[in-house]
Amino acid sequence: MSQEFILSGRLARDPDIRSTLAGSPVANLRVLQTRGYRKGEDWVEEVEGFDLVTFNENLITRVIQPFFSKGKRLRIRGRLQTRSWEDQNKVTRYSTEVVIDDLRLLERPAQMTRSSTDTQAA
Repeated sequence: MSQEFILSGRLARDPDIRSTLAGSPVANLRVLQTRGYRKGEDWVEEVEGFDLVTFNENLITRVIQPFFSKGKRLRIRGRLQTRSWEDQNKVTRYSTEVVIDDLRLLERPAQMTRSSTDTQAA
């Protein structure tokens, strides 16, 4: 049985791109999603945070590194994965994150848009 997780939101911070001990790149991202609803006469907004990870070198070097930064809107498709590890005090810790299968920027990258001075000159 396979699972699929689809999420859209904004990057909470710049992507954290590092290398594994074997030298493979890994990118960690945090996405915030806001959900609004009416509670009586008031409008309430809740913000939920999701941790994302990818080991896809092509995705990291050609998409994430050049175009993604804090505040950018994106949509991802992936799967949930729970990891466990033992901390310094020998306590087992757990973390659930979204492993990215597909990633889309929902706005034009700055490098691809014309500046306001280019538009005025045209």
